[in-house]
Amino acid sequence: MFSSLWRHRSFVLAGALHELKQRYAGSALGVLWHVVTPLAQILVYYAVFSRFMASQPDVPAGGAYALFLCAGILPWFVFVESVSRGGMALLANEGYLKKLAVPEAVFVARSIATSTLTLALYVLALFAMALAAGVRPGPGWLALPLVLGLFVGFCFGTALVLSVVTVFFRDVAQIVALVLQFWFWLTPIVYHPAALGPRLHTVMEWNPVTPFILGVRGLLVEGAFPTAFQWAWMALWAAALCAAGAGMIRRLRSDLRDAL
Repeated sequence: MFSSLWRHRSFVLAGALHELKQRYAGSALGVLWHVVTPLAQILVYYAVFSRFMASQPDVPAGGAYALFLCAGILPWFVFVESVSRGGMALLANEGYLKKLAVPEAVFVARSIATSTLTLALYVLALFAMALAAGVRPGPGWLALPLVLGLFVGFCFGTALVLSVVTVFFRDVAQIVALVLQFWFWLTPIVYHPAALGPRLHTVMEWNPVTPFILGVRGLLVEGAFPTAFQWAWMALWAAALCAAGAGMIRRLRSDLRDAL
C-alpha cells in the first residue's frame, strides 16, 4: 500500500493543495480561515472553562490556559477533519474508482494530506502562541515532528478503516459524528488527566487519541517528553490501524468497486 502511495505522491499532494484552494476560493482570507475558524471556537471554550479549570490540579490559569487548551484542541480538530473527510473519501471519489485503476488508499491519503497541511498551519500558530506566552524553545520541540508523524499515521489508519466500512454501511458517517461528540469529553483537551476520578482515568488511558494530545502538549508547553509507554501506545495504534485498513482494502477490493 505504501509503495503505491509513494508512486502517486504527486497526485496526493496536488489534490490536497487543490482541495484547500477550492474550499476557500473567492474568500478574502483564503487558507487563513483554516486558522481563524478554530481559534474562534477556542475563544468560546476558553470563556466557558478558563475560570472553572483554573481551580483544577495541574491546569495553568489565565493566558497559560489558552495555550494549554490550544495544544489539545487544535490536534483534535485535525483528527475530526481526518475522520470526517477521510472516512468519506471513497464515496466522494466513486466516479474515479469506477473508471480508473487508482489504488483506493490514494484518495484517503489525499484527504489526510489536506489535514496534514492544516496541522502544519496549526503547529506554526502554536509555536507563535508559545513564544508569546513566554515558553522557551527546548529539546522537546525537536521531538514534536515525531509525535505529529505518528499522529498523521493514526489519522490515516482510522480514516482508511472507516472509508471501507462506510462504503458498505452508509450510516457510519452519522454514527461517527455522534461518537466524536462524546469522544471529545473523554479526551484530556479542556482538562488535565489528574482532574479525573480513577474510573474515568482508566477509560481515558485506553483512549487512542490521549497519548497524542498529551505528547503534543507535553513537548510544546510543559517541556516533558512522552513516556516509553506513550511512545509505544502511539506507534501501536498508528501501525495497527494502517495495517487493518490495508488488509481490509486488499481483501474487499472487488466488493468495494461493486458496492460504490
